[in-house]
Amino acid sequence: GIDMEAERIKILEERVDHHHRQISKLFSKVDETNQMIQKIMTILTQIRYFLFGGFAFFVATEIGFFNALKLMQ
Repeated sequence: GIDMEAERIKILEERVDHHHRQISKLFSKVDETNQMIQKIMTILTQIRYFLFGGFAFFVATEIGFFNALKLMQ
């Protein structure tokens, strides 16, 4: 009867609330993961420029700064 219907609706509402909380947690996890990936990308870019700088410094010290400039032209 009416009591069973009300009980079923209550159970469904609790499930929906539970799923809503789980989905919210997942979205915040995705946001955290995206922030971590962004930090990793920044670090990789810094490493790349550090390596480029090191290579340029090596070339400049090996063949001389002015010769290196002439090569680039």
